[in-house]
Amino acid sequence: MSGSSLTGLAVLAFALGAGSTSTVANELGVAVIVGNKAYTDERVPEVSYAHNDAEVFKRFVTGKLGFDSDNVIDLRDATKSQLEAALGVKGMMEGSLLWRYIDPAGGSDVVVFYSGHGVPGKTGRGYLLPVDSNPDTAELNGYPIDLLYENLGNLPTRSTTVFLDACFSGGSPRGMLIRSASPVYVEADVSGGADITVLTAASGAQLASWDEEARHGLFTEHLLNGLYGAADADGDGQVTAREAKLHLDRTMTRAARREFGRVQDAGLHGDESAVLSFSSLDGWSSRPLLGPPPAAFTVLAEPAAARVRLLDHVEPYRAGMLLPPGSYRVEASAEGYVTATESVPHGASPTVHAMALHKVGPKAGDRFRDCPECPEMVVVPAGLYRMGSPSYEQERHEDEGPVHEVTIAVSFAIGRHEVTVAEFG
Repeated sequence: MSGSSLTGLAVLAFALGAGSTSTVANELGVAVIVGNKAYTDERVPEVSYAHNDAEVFKRFVTGKLGFDSDNVIDLRDATKSQLEAALGVKGMMEGSLLWRYIDPAGGSDVVVFYSGHGVPGKTGRGYLLPVDSNPDTAELNGYPIDLLYENLGNLPTRSTTVFLDACFSGGSPRGMLIRSASPVYVEADVSGGADITVLTAASGAQLASWDEEARHGLFTEHLLNGLYGAADADGDGQVTAREAKLHLDRTMTRAARREFGRVQDAGLHGDESAVLSFSSLDGWSSRPLLGPPPAAFTVLAEPAAARVRLLDHVEPYRAGMLLPPGSYRVEASAEGYVTATESVPHGASPTVHAMALHKVGPKAGDRFRDCPECPEMVVVPAGLYRMGSPSYEQERHEDEGPVHEVTIAVSFAIGRHEVTVAEFG
């Protein structure tokens, strides 16, 4: 591995908030973005904002660093097998997704971002916690930090940077993850002398806090503010790892103390001069923000067995699904009923929308009986016809004119034959 700074600029403007980014594309850049929120073990509390963290960091690497979105390995609620497929296993990095994506000639800048739980192992080293893992047996089913660094160090890259929004003390803001935890300090030493820059959310036995208002990890929130220019202390249009760490010391550490009454210090390992971000040609742009949080969306269709679809939306409809604010075209259909389509506004509060379908009636010309003994009926369609006899008809009676148009506004049914005595009775 050679080099220690993220180079290349991207021309990419996206309407996700105020401001835009205008740089030159870093076509060889590759990122692995992991957001582990929901864990299968009931004892493991969810990391409420891990998906948000992953999403904004994905936007950072594509929008600010200029990585092609096709070069982003984007994982949500990653299992152990998914982490291994993306980052490799012991002694076998070849074949992993990251190995496949990078430039074989060593021209790729690699960024790895993880938001989720971390746990300590019995050897005093840290593990990323896959969502299907038992926190008590990290050595068996966690993803070792040492393995991450070893595999990254064996890749031919221009630069490698790791961001870990996790703590490795065995605790979380919502309680302990494991029954007996010893604090672990995540080190960035990598065998083979590879040059990897690592920023972590907390040190030692500290907890990684959340920013409830921003809906992000405290580390991710303040780190991204810094990477979008707030950490550029010397005004040279670049943010180095050291500047990012100083910014986190000023902002994140203070916020954790003020809001939660706890100490949280970011960790920095590796090359402090590594460039993590840079301004565009017209200066630092505002950081794009996530929109309002999604809210529950439910359609109450009548009949209840009706099929509900969200048109122009990839995710299949399900009652109570979370959708961001906006307007959604909803289609409801059922056998024997007229299919209905409506545009339903949806805001930041839960939406419950009722759709009543109308039964399909007989068509013009259809014949039917309401019962076996009932007269046969025929459907007369709605429409317009001319009634009456013209004045030149010699046999026309006075009450048979003049000719005039009659409108049938609604279709109706009429008996095909005279009513019989039996039918009348």
